Amino acid sequence: MKTQLLLPIALFTFAACHESRRPEEPVETAAAPPQPSVSAAGAEKVSHPCAIFHSPDSSQLEKLKKENGEEAFYTLADDNQNYMADARVFLEGKGIKIMEPSGGKINFQSKTGNATIIDLSDPKYNWEAWLYDGNKLNKIDVTDIENEYKKYMK
Repeated sequence: MKTQLLLPIALFTFAACHESRRPEEPVETAAAPPQPSVSAAGAEKVSHPCAIFHSPDSSQLEKLKKENGEEAFYTLADDNQNYMADARVFLEGKGIKIMEPSGGKINFQSKTGNATIIDLSDPKYNWEAWLYDGNKLNKIDVTDIENEYKKYMK
């Protein structure tokens, strides 16, 4: 019985960690920032600098729990959530837009025309973070977000 209740409790804990935000007030600028759009192939298209935070879905969470054991899984999950929250606060302070796709493909289109596509449905992705500077997608270490920001978002 105890084992069956741990996963829902963990999921509720993760959901509780997300703070609700007030809608941002529109700011008038000379030009609006580019908005992501969905291409014909079904991949979300991104061409502007941003951060991407990905968390595993329920099936990936179950797989991680089986691979790591229940106690280690909850420690891992808690640590990842804390580092992601700290990274979010830091990046929001720098004015970086943060995307949190739940899955699917994302097409990063650089100014020079190069494209990088990631498929977040791939089981190799669990808790992941990337910084996209508008030209190149860089997987980052959220435990060292300040140095990663300095390195990739010049």
